[in-house]
Amino acid sequence: MICVCDYRTPKGVLDSLKKDFEIIQLPPDTSLPEAVNGHSDLLIFKIDNKLVTRKSYYRTAKDKIDLICDKGGLELVLSETKAGDKYPSDCGLCAAVSGRKIICRKASTDVEILRLADDPGYNLLNVPQGYSKCSCAVLADGAIITADRGIAKVTLENGIDTLLISEGNVELPGYAYGFIGGATGLCKNTLYFCGNLESHPDHTAIEEFARKHSTKCVSLSEEKLYDVGSLLFISKQA
Repeated sequence: MICVCDYRTPKGVLDSLKKDFEIIQLPPDTSLPEAVNGHSDLLIFKIDNKLVTRKSYYRTAKDKIDLICDKGGLELVLSETKAGDKYPSDCGLCAAVSGRKIICRKASTDVEILRLADDPGYNLLNVPQGYSKCSCAVLADGAIITADRGIAKVTLENGIDTLLISEGNVELPGYAYGFIGGATGLCKNTLYFCGNLESHPDHTAIEEFARKHSTKCVSLSEEKLYDVGSLLFISKQA
């Protein structure tokens, strides 16, 4: 199993991950805001055996992207869309996947993701939050945890069990706070937290909700939760 993450992921988190996973850290995309230019949920999007990234970023990160695709047996999909350093031009790839549902703000989502979402096997849920993946921690059976009321309204209306938590309590240097999705990553039935889950005031509710959905919570360090732009776990192909 490999774990794809930001080139600035904290050392304590990396040290914990390296015990069980091969780490691939993504280089920055200088088109994005400096504070988040290595966030995987802004740089790549994975669904089933496809990995979407922008052609402009691929020129910078070709070796890492090819390595991810090779090890994960993934088909690379390149988008012609250009990234920018202002919302919403920075969040085109920041869509969340819950089962067969793609959660995103359609107006700001990359055309290649929208094309994939046209497949009859998927259902696109249009939410008001462009940073959809950042904002959603997805559990083993597709339930989600979010602090975004707009996302929660749509997901609950569409049959996704959703835990609404308090805003903030996640660090992201350069911003007032980060997001719970950006501070987590799901590997099979385990939700990994970048930092200590107990530092979040809603940790008890989060743990209970995770147990309800057959998901184990693991803290990767003793620090406060830290938004690294999500941890993306990908199974190695034989």
